[in-house]
Amino acid sequence: MNSDYKGRKKWIGLSYALNGLKEAVREERNLKIHLIISFFVIVCSAWFQITAIEWIVLILIMALVISLEMINSSIERVMDFLAPEFHSSIGIIKDIAAGAVLIAAGSSIVIGLIIFLPKVMVLL
Repeated sequence: MNSDYKGRKKWIGLSYALNGLKEAVREERNLKIHLIISFFVIVCSAWFQITAIEWIVLILIMALVISLEMINSSIERVMDFLAPEFHSSIGIIKDIAAGAVLIAAGSSIVIGLIIFLPKVMVLL
């Protein structure tokens, strides 16, 4: 393989990834909610002038929640494709994936409270 082919292959992979992101944003309601909340968190972070470590923590937890939501959506689509009719095992698989998102989202709320609550209390 020459380096030109490898370079094109990387761009093709990026194109697929961006297409997947676009599709997820277009189709998944919960992902839209997470993105709107993330935007709000970024605006508040800039307004409160949070520290670098706080930025890092918030960016990581937002990326985790959004990534898990996309993985959850992918699992749901695969399960619906493989078994369009109801099956209790498929339901459990979907519930477990949704539970992972719930844990990350709940953790993000706790992290947000730890970072922002003291800053808001100063304003009151």
